[in-house]
Amino acid sequence: MPRQEFIDLVNKVKKEGKPERLTIRTLLWAFGHYEKRTSGNVWRINEYLKKEKLIIVPNYQGGWVDQHVELKEMDKARIKSGNESEEEKFDPINRLSVLKAAAQTPLSISRDADLEKAYHLMWKNDFSQLPVMNNDREILGIISWQSIAKGLIAKKNSNCVKDFMTNDYKILSEDTPLFEAIKEVIKIEMVFVKTRENKIKGPVTPFDLNEEFLEQIEPFILLEQIENFIRLILHDKIVLQDIIKLLNISDVSKKIESISDLTFGEYILIIENSENWNLLGLPFVRSDFTNELHEIRKIRNGVMHFHPDKISDVDLNHLRSMSKFLMDYIRNFNL
Repeated sequence: MPRQEFIDLVNKVKKEGKPERLTIRTLLWAFGHYEKRTSGNVWRINEYLKKEKLIIVPNYQGGWVDQHVELKEMDKARIKSGNESEEEKFDPINRLSVLKAAAQTPLSISRDADLEKAYHLMWKNDFSQLPVMNNDREILGIISWQSIAKGLIAKKNSNCVKDFMTNDYKILSEDTPLFEAIKEVIKIEMVFVKTRENKIKGPVTPFDLNEEFLEQIEPFILLEQIENFIRLILHDKIVLQDIIKLLNISDVSKKIESISDLTFGEYILIIENSENWNLLGLPFVRSDFTNELHEIRKIRNGVMHFHPDKISDVDLNHLRSMSKFLMDYIRNFNL
């Protein structure tokens, strides 16, 4: 066991999660062996560090004895998030802020503007309503084709936006859980977002929700189509026992009775095999086609692991292109 001073230092590192500096001489003294780095002394220090899940950086076994080193915790497995900074912790809940519409600065109109200005902005931008704002932190109301129509029916003697405003909207924090926000959007149909800096963003409408969830599910649909096309390519071409032999599956609990029982990676292994390639009779360059399938597999792994970030435009276009390519092949060859 090391001296109490060193144990206290270890406890401090674990409690605060920050490394502590000390000299190699101090480390050796803590274990009662001063400047001697014999194999036995090193073994004792290393065993203690291993037990406490700590490391010394740089390695204390070399260098000058009064050189400073750091006592720190071993790196722990962490969640990887593409938009996570050192200051931000991983949030397991999708928030309203994940929606694209929740980050846009709204096109607005002032309360004292003429109705013609509202007509022009809504017509030109194909909007059904506009927020009435005098600054980027406060909404006074909204004006819409509907509110204008109601005002005209009521024979309002005014040409000013403020006389046709309504309060048919809601403001939510950008940290509102997405599912809660969806309920409000469906109910109110017009939700604005307040950022941590108290700025107004949005609006979020049912149309935006439709767009968002189409983006979310399209990769899954494309991947399913690609996998189904690959199954059609392999269907009734290769002897089942030859596939089982090629894959050399050691898991006795996994039964392969059809093409549908295979993984995407196993499809690639089958297609890469030169004998199978000849049996399939594909009019492609084998190396190019299998490399493209490996790229699809990588994209698939990211999608199926529900990475917090959306699929990139490059990857999405790759899926679209491969799905269309295989669809054209299946149609032209009547598979």
